Amino acid sequence: MTKRKNQLADKLGSSGTEARPGWRDTIMTGSPSSQADIMMETAPLPPKRMASRNKPMRKTYYLPPALIERIEILADEEQVGISALVAFLLNTSVELVESGHLEIPTAPAKRQILQ
Repeated sequence: MTKRKNQLADKLGSSGTEARPGWRDTIMTGSPSSQADIMMETAPLPPKRMASRNKPMRKTYYLPPALIERIEILADEEQVGISALVAFLLNTSVELVESGHLEIPTAPAKRQILQ
């Protein structure tokens, strides 16, 4: 692996020109390496962007295969996308929990949802 890494470094490296400092060199020295870095340090930072509530984010949750199948069947019957259906169902469930109309049956000692 080292031989391949060295060969790749030789191919990517610039011959005869001065090597540019790496990210660690820039951080460790504490001094900016170029005029662009100085400008970046003195420029005001833009306000943090709030995540758009309309733009969906990809998340992964583990679900039992039987539930996945039920969701797929329901989405097909209702002629909607699976993601849209899951978002609707989750949003509705969270609203019911938050309003006190639905209680999540947890076990106090284990903090698991009872089946």
